[in-house]
Amino acid sequence: MRKKSGRKRSTRFRAFRLILLIGLLLTMGLIFLVSTLGNQEFGPLHKILFESVGPVQKVVSRSSDYFRSLKKEYVDLLQVREENTRLWAELQECRAALYKSREAMATNAMLRRLLDFKRNSGFPTVAATIIGKDPSLWFRSVIIDRGSGDGVVKGMAVVTGDGIVGQIFAVAPGYSKVLLAIAPSSAIDVLLQKSRVRGILKGTGSLTYRLEYILKTVDVAEGDRVVTAGYGGLFPTGLPVGVVSKVIRKRRGMFQEIEVTPAVDFLTLEDLLVIEQERRTLE
Repeated sequence: MRKKSGRKRSTRFRAFRLILLIGLLLTMGLIFLVSTLGNQEFGPLHKILFESVGPVQKVVSRSSDYFRSLKKEYVDLLQVREENTRLWAELQECRAALYKSREAMATNAMLRRLLDFKRNSGFPTVAATIIGKDPSLWFRSVIIDRGSGDGVVKGMAVVTGDGIVGQIFAVAPGYSKVLLAIAPSSAIDVLLQKSRVRGILKGTGSLTYRLEYILKTVDVAEGDRVVTAGYGGLFPTGLPVGVVSKVIRKRRGMFQEIEVTPAVDFLTLEDLLVIEQERRTLE
């Protein structure tokens, strides 16, 4: 019974509040009409009502302006996000185009050096591309996409536009293996270009050579160029091999210890030339 009586009181109270609110709204509407259509002079009652309604209208107006501003900022934020997404996509496209352009420029420069070497040397050559590498240290080598079907024979010299790369040591119909000049099992007859003194250039397995059998009486300095000697018919004479980077003269022994930095960057090898000039001798 108590619960039912409580519900009835609550319902009556809500109805009373609703009637009061409707009355307030009707009163405000009536005042508005009177102030708009009637005499412009307000009585004491009008003034009291307007003083009561004014703050409410001010709050409502400010709230409306706030929500309108909030809506505009939200719309602007969505537009900014869309613009950022579009600009980010354009930036990625520009970066991709820049990378392609740089790669094309680097490839073009490398191919130009190969073409210049081919023109200036006058040797018949076969262009080849590296398609694989052998990770072993002693037989440090690469695989190229040219073989016996392209006229490649074991023992042919392999070069780039910068200098000596190595020699062919295994051949298949469509592929060949190139023993790199920096491999420990590699040895090349070379000359110090300035003094014309002959020595043997050996690979170290790293990105340097070791020049052996140069007597202590020979004047050797850092920066001296080393070229192929041309003995044995393996490499043509005068091809760039490297530059002297370190000279050690020990008290004991007859020869100097000389380190040579390769003319070729073995870390970035891609396109090569196989020299066919000595095919008859090699066969």
